[in-house]
Parts: sequence; C-alpha cells; structure tokens
Amino acid sequence: MEVQPGMRLSLQSHTGRAELWIVMDAGAQVQVGEEIRDCAPMEEIWITANEKHRLSCVGDKPCRVLEVAFGNWQQADIQRYEDDFAR
Repeated sequence: MEVQPGMRLSLQSHTGRAELWIVMDAGAQVQVGEEIRDCAPMEEIWITANEKHRLSCVGDKPCRVLEVAFGNWQQADIQRYEDDFAR
C-alpha cells in the first residue's frame, strides 16, 4: 500500500482476516485499536481479525507498507468506521 503525504486510509477492520504490515518507508503512522504510533522502516505490525486499524503518511514523501493477509482477503471483508474519501 502507498499513502501520499498528509493522507490516510480509512479506519477499518476485517472479520475474516488478520494482517501483517511491514513498513517500507519513513513517515508511516499506524493506528491499531486505540494506539497510534510512528513507525520506522522494516518495523512489523500485526493486526488481528476484527481489530480497527489505519495507515497515515505524516512525512513529506509517500510511505509504503507491505501488507500480507491471512484468511479471507476479499475486499468485501472491509468494514469502514471513518473514511476521508466517503467510501
């Protein structure tokens, strides 16, 4: 996934899958549950099924995260709680 500076993905969860995120670039800010933290390149974040999560870019360059899904990886599994793009 890639997020542009000043942008963020929706706050979401998945009922049928867990995810492993591997941060590729500086500037990634990750929310998992109620915790929000700035992450360093090569940091790993585990997200369990049903856990709310979001990726934001707080740097001045795009940030990328490698996402590995475990379980049902279909798009229909996304539940959005907040979305800047009104999806």
